Amino acid sequence: MDTRAFALCAVGACLAVGPLAAQHADHEHADVHSHRGPGPHFIDAFFTENAYVERKIRPDFAFATGPEGDRLLGNLEVEWALFPPLSLIVHAPFQHLRPDAGDTQTGIGDVSVGAKYALVNDRARFILAIGSDVALPTGDEARGLGAGHAALAPFLLAWLPLGPERRFLLQAGGHLELPLAGDEPEHAEVGAAISWTSPVGLSPILEGLVEVPLDGGSASWFVAPETRWEFLPAWEAGAALRVPVAGPEGDEEDWRIVVGLIRHFALPGGSARH
Repeated sequence: MDTRAFALCAVGACLAVGPLAAQHADHEHADVHSHRGPGPHFIDAFFTENAYVERKIRPDFAFATGPEGDRLLGNLEVEWALFPPLSLIVHAPFQHLRPDAGDTQTGIGDVSVGAKYALVNDRARFILAIGSDVALPTGDEARGLGAGHAALAPFLLAWLPLGPERRFLLQAGGHLELPLAGDEPEHAEVGAAISWTSPVGLSPILEGLVEVPLDGGSASWFVAPETRWEFLPAWEAGAALRVPVAGPEGDEEDWRIVVGLIRHFALPGGSARH
């Protein structure tokens, strides 16, 4: 599959979200939190996972370049709240690899499934959530599409609104990746994001990220300016640029640009996302 075919698949995946959304009547929009008006708001950063429990479909598409070549990346995230404090989450990645040396590879990556539970679920003041993902070895390791083993990724997440009308939002998250086979190294990922939401639903975001190998290796640091915009009720578009700012020589990425959509749905019982 070449770059044009991958792009057509990406557009098709975005358009496929539309029929799913159309199954819900327009009056449901009143039950979904809007980013227009005063806060607190519920804003998805691109790399720091959100602590709040919700129902959403989120396709992201990225282009990354690094010392070993270029990558086109797609990811479909589905989070579905079963109860106000509990949701199930699925990540389905897709990759198109163009190494400087070797053959181009295209295919599905390692799918992950998980659950998130809000220990503190005050959607007006503070949310603290725990959970874990399980990465499945669905990607072909020999072709560079997967890690070749399952992994457990427990996490801790926080959400805190701040400032006048609580338009500012601080989010933080920490993940451990614990391989379940072989001698693969364990590592931790920590991220924090600060955002501000305007009265028209536009939210600039700044993220800081660090990846730390637990075997004593050097940490990799990243910064990511981003934006989200609620262009229709229950619909958002966004874009991000992630660049490394410190870390070992020869990191796998020089930079990554991401664009994506989010379709939100009402929580169980028809309650608003506040």
